[in-house]
Amino acid sequence: MRKLVLSMFVSLDGYTEVPGGEFVGPAWSSDLDAWTASHADRFDTLVYGYGGWRAMSEYWPHAEQQAEGGQVADFMNSTRKLVFSREHTDLDAWQNSELADGPLAEVIAAEKQRETGKDMVVFAGARFAQTVMRADLFDEYAILTLPQLFGGGQRLFENHGLRRELSLIESKVFDTGAVLSRYGVNR
Repeated sequence: MRKLVLSMFVSLDGYTEVPGGEFVGPAWSSDLDAWTASHADRFDTLVYGYGGWRAMSEYWPHAEQQAEGGQVADFMNSTRKLVFSREHTDLDAWQNSELADGPLAEVIAAEKQRETGKDMVVFAGARFAQTVMRADLFDEYAILTLPQLFGGGQRLFENHGLRRELSLIESKVFDTGAVLSRYGVNR
C-alpha cells in the first residue's frame, strides 16, 4: 500500500515561513543535497492544496535555468502533481498537474490502494497540511528542523486537533545544523 508523507522544513520555533509569508528554506549543502535526492526517489506523486501548488508553480518551472535548479528541479517538474481545489481548475502553469477528482479523504484512500506506484508526499502548504492532518491521512511525518527562530509566521502544527502516537523511523543531523526527524504513524 502506498503511503502519504508530510515532508516539510520548519524553524526551531515551528514556522514554515516568516511573518509576511516569505518562505525561508534550509542552508544548502552536499549533505542535504544527497539526502534530498534519496528522499525524493521514494515519491511519484506530489499532493497539494491550491495555495501551495500556486507558490511552487511560480518557482519550479523556471528553476532549471537557475544555479540551484538541477536534480531537484527535474524531480519537481517531472513528477505528477495532484491538486485539491474547489475553485481553481486552471493548472496549466506547471506540467504534470491534475485536479483531484473528489473529496480529500476519498481521493487519498483510492490513491493509497493503487497497486502500482511509489509513495505520495505533501511538500508545501502548511494550511493544507493541517487539513490533511485533521483528516488523519498522513502515514509518516518527515520534518527537517532548521537551526533558526522565525519569531512568527505560519505554523505547521497548529489547529489540526489530532492526537496520535508516532514511532521514530530516522533521525539525522546535517552538516548545516538542520535536524531531520522521521516518524511513522501508529495505527
